[in-house]
Amino acid sequence: MEVKKTVTLKAPAKVNLRLEILGLREDNYHEILSWVYPVSLWDEILLQRIEEGIEFECDHPEVPREDLTVKATKLFLQYTGLKMGVKINLKKNIPVGSGLGGGSSDAASTLRGLMELSGFRLQEEELLELGSKLGSDVPFFIKGKPALIGGRGEKIIRELPPLRLFMVIIYPKKPLSSSTIYRLYDLSLTKGEGKNRIIRDFPPRKWDDFLYNALEQVGEEVLPEIREMKNLLRQRGAKGVSMTGSGSAVFGIYEREEEARSALDFLKAFNWEVFLVETL
Repeated sequence: MEVKKTVTLKAPAKVNLRLEILGLREDNYHEILSWVYPVSLWDEILLQRIEEGIEFECDHPEVPREDLTVKATKLFLQYTGLKMGVKINLKKNIPVGSGLGGGSSDAASTLRGLMELSGFRLQEEELLELGSKLGSDVPFFIKGKPALIGGRGEKIIRELPPLRLFMVIIYPKKPLSSSTIYRLYDLSLTKGEGKNRIIRDFPPRKWDDFLYNALEQVGEEVLPEIREMKNLLRQRGAKGVSMTGSGSAVFGIYEREEEARSALDFLKAFNWEVFLVETL
């Protein structure tokens, strides 16, 4: 591979069309099953070769200095043994603490970008192994295709068919912590396991029958606004609505772009971040 001085990357968000929790594992992670699609909302990353060290800049004040892009860079350099300095510039468009997978996607894109920057190619199996050390969703983003995922989120069970769906995503400008939501789920008396089922038809005939998130009830208890956002999406013609990941973002599926754009325009009046996206 050719060595480069700079690499520009786009890291997509994801939505969980369906998220089932199968139980708590011995390692205290949750065994999940989820139908996940990347969508057209991107963080932007610029990687530059520098003399030494790792420098990090980000336009979002809530992103920690030890961001997942930094952790990915340290892991890549440690694994490859390369002596190389890297400057990371991260522009956040995917909301933090939204359940849209921005941090994991940034880490996956950084690993791929570092191969371009250094000229050191890893096999996909190696990338997936490194990714799983950084976060449960990272292997999904390394693959970069719609997938049914399992384990704690790191297992790609199978690829899913490409779909052209228009979605309106609402982020209430209030992040939710994954660890907090999962902990509250474990403490809740009304678990969602009863809604787990064998899915034979995909894509489904009716999205409202398929969409499901085991963490949604807990999310609504912590942030009742989630329920309000879902109701508004339904009122504006969404064929199905759900929270994504551990929240706090919700999405509505629309059959036609004009319907989605009409809903987007209406929802802009609220004090939320609203996005119109397509599945990738």
